[in-house]
Amino acid sequence: MFYKLSNTSDVLKIEDAFDAKFKYPFLYKSAPIINGLSEQSLPVITMNNPSQVDYAIWGMLPQDYKEGWDNFQNLTNTLNISLDKIHTLDWAYPLINEQRCIVIVSGFFTSYIHNGEVYPFYVYEKNYKPFALAGVYSTLADGFLSVSIITSTLKNDLNNIHNIGQDFPIAIDNEEYKHWLSKDLDLSISGIENIRKSELKAHTISKEFYKNDIIYESILEPAHYVGLPILSLK
Repeated sequence: MFYKLSNTSDVLKIEDAFDAKFKYPFLYKSAPIINGLSEQSLPVITMNNPSQVDYAIWGMLPQDYKEGWDNFQNLTNTLNISLDKIHTLDWAYPLINEQRCIVIVSGFFTSYIHNGEVYPFYVYEKNYKPFALAGVYSTLADGFLSVSIITSTLKNDLNNIHNIGQDFPIAIDNEEYKHWLSKDLDLSISGIENIRKSELKAHTISKEFYKNDIIYESILEPAHYVGLPILSLK
């Protein structure tokens, strides 16, 4: 499960990268680590309004849901939904056709197990610009949005730095994101593979990352571990 994201980009950089304006720019706050295990809002662009950056609660709830976020997340964690399995969720599957979105980030995190220890990797765009993660969203009874990040077993270059699962977020180049939002998108494996993906880099960071209450300014900087076969992905 991918339960932490990073967004260190400012409003102007995001608006310029995606040619879209924030609906409520003063609500946006950058953060080196966004922990989805507590209720968090993420910047999103939806199929319904591709020229506007809105906000959605991370952890998708059913369409027109009226109860609390915690209530549903205690039943099933929806920070991520696999593209390969969404068809098994009768409440979520219809949304992938009509309510796709992108989640705007500056990075996400993977984990690598080696010799009985787990090491965190920070994954980011090679030019340090904001990029898009494929998502699906719902509209709640009160009008707010909620979102899940779509993951997939599509082949990618990150397998070398993530050996605790096969699914990955679908990271889309910021000039290609409207293909994911297109009503004509072919949702087959071949159709998704035709969307140009972001060129990503990664490096190991401090294990303090795994402590949910510890966030400091340099936490995204490289950390070096003796004996770890892979320290970075260039």
